[in-house]
Amino acid sequence: MPRIYFCDMKKFEHLYEECLALLTEKRRKKAEKLFNKNDALLSATAGLMLKELFGEKAEEIEYNEHGKPFFEQGPFFSISHSRQYSVIAVSENEIGIDIEMHENPSKRLMERCFTEEEQEFAEMSTENFLRIWTAKEAVLKFLGTGFSFSPKNFSVLPLSEEHKIEGRKIRFFCEKIENVPITAAFCGNDDIFEITEFQPEDLIY
Repeated sequence: MPRIYFCDMKKFEHLYEECLALLTEKRRKKAEKLFNKNDALLSATAGLMLKELFGEKAEEIEYNEHGKPFFEQGPFFSISHSRQYSVIAVSENEIGIDIEMHENPSKRLMERCFTEEEQEFAEMSTENFLRIWTAKEAVLKFLGTGFSFSPKNFSVLPLSEEHKIEGRKIRFFCEKIENVPITAAFCGNDDIFEITEFQPEDLIY
């Protein structure tokens, strides 16, 4: 069963140095290279989540030519960030996840990345736009291609049905996380999942 974990960076702001101290050297250097403090803290909290979830195995993470992180022998996981939130999805099967803060639809992005049917659906509401956009990004993470495979090459509608994209069967699940202003979408083969928020005491104390 897929499990989705997330944390709010704002709850870790006063613990930045503690976060860095608990990271592996490799992950700490990655965070310290980021000039933007928010980006650095997002990287650090994601690193702590990976450490909590995978222990020493987190050091074995590799990246494909498009930047997709993976373990040679599993389990499968996917990471996403949006402003102050980090999220990680973990599964026994291939999975992709994306989150977005609630914001106004981008006409230019829709024209570049959405099919005509998706554009019509997305223009109905901000929530529709976010559901399509997060589902699209989740698929690209699932496939491991990033934007080297155009998101306009496939449709995620209807979101409630199974799709076959690049020869692989995929289902989408779009969720609003309770009391959190983000829309999350993940895609995979399982239809039951759990969502857990990590607090500072879970990762630091």
